[in-house]
Amino acid sequence: MLEHKIQSEQDSHDIHGKKKNIKYDLEKTLIIKKTKSREISEKILFTGLDNSGKTSIIKVLQKEISQIAMLKPTRQAQRKIFEFLGNDISEWDLGGQEKYRIAYLKEPTKYFDRSNVCIYVIDIQDRGRMEESISYFSDVIKEFRKLEISPLIYIFFHKFDPTYAKNEGIHLEGLISQLKDEIRNIIEEEFNVSYSNTTIYDLWSIISSFSDLLLKIFPQSELLDKTIQEFAESLDSNCNAILVLDSNSLVIGQFFENEESKQILTKSTPYFLTLNDSLEDDVQGEQSMIIERGNKRFFTDQFRIKRASEPLFLIIMTPKRGEHLLREKIDSFITLLQGII
Repeated sequence: MLEHKIQSEQDSHDIHGKKKNIKYDLEKTLIIKKTKSREISEKILFTGLDNSGKTSIIKVLQKEISQIAMLKPTRQAQRKIFEFLGNDISEWDLGGQEKYRIAYLKEPTKYFDRSNVCIYVIDIQDRGRMEESISYFSDVIKEFRKLEISPLIYIFFHKFDPTYAKNEGIHLEGLISQLKDEIRNIIEEEFNVSYSNTTIYDLWSIISSFSDLLLKIFPQSELLDKTIQEFAESLDSNCNAILVLDSNSLVIGQFFENEESKQILTKSTPYFLTLNDSLEDDVQGEQSMIIERGNKRFFTDQFRIKRASEPLFLIIMTPKRGEHLLREKIDSFITLLQGII
C-alpha cells in the first residue's frame, strides 16, 4: 500500500518539552500533520482545473480505487508524503476550483516554488473547458518563470477511456494534436514536457506514466533495465517478461519480449499485487508464488533494499511449457538488483 505520511512545517512543544501534533492550516484548507523528521528529496505538483481527475489519479497510485466514486472536490492544497526507493517525496494535490486557482497565483512561493515535477491534468472529455485549461496552464508556467525554476512538465490527457477513445477516434487525435501545439507555444522549448493518455479504466496507463517521471528523477533505470534484459536472455528464451515494482505498484525496472507479453503482464500486475496484499498477514517466511494462467507461468517474489521501508516485488512471466526457474538463479538475480537499486 502507498503508505502516506503527512509532514508538519513546525512542531509545537508544551512546557515539559513533549511534542504535540499540530495542524498548520493555510486559510483552513492546507492540512499538515506531524511525521518523523527526514529531508524531502523531491516535490511533485498535481494541478489543473477542477474535475479534471487529479485526485482520482492519486487514488489509483495509492491503490484506493474503491474510493474514487465517493470523491469530493479537493479543497485548496492537500500535501502528502510518499516513499520511493527510500526517498521521501512531497506530493501536492492542488484543488482546481477557480477561487483556489486565484489564491495559488497570488502566493506562488507557497504552492509552486521548489517543484521538481508538475503534472498538469486535462480532462480530455470536457471540450467546453479546453480554453480555460490551457489558459491556466499558461498562468502556471508564468509563475515557474518568475520563480526561476524549471520542473519537468507532464501533461496527462486524462479520462482517455477506451470506449470514449474508440467512439471519438480521429476527432480525439485532432484535439490532442491541437492541445500539444498550444502547449508547445506556451513553454517555448524552455521546459522539458512529456505527454500521456491516462484513464482509471486502464490502471497501467497511470502507473507507467507516473513511474516514468520518478525514474527520470532517480535515473538508475538504464543500468537496471540492462541487467534485467541480460538475466532474461540468460534463461534461453524461457522468459517472456520481467517487472520490478515497489510496494505502490510503481515500476523500478522492466523487460518485455514483445508487445503481446507487455500487454499480458501489465494487465495481470494489479491482480498479483492485490493477491499478495491479501495473503501478506497469513504467509510466514517464504514470500514467492508460482501461478499458472492460460499458457503462461508467473513467478512472483519480494525482496528488500536497505534504504526503503517497504519491500520491492519481482514478477517473471515464462511459457507454461518451459522449465521452472531455479531458486539459485532467482536469488543471484535479486542480489544483482539489490546492488544496483
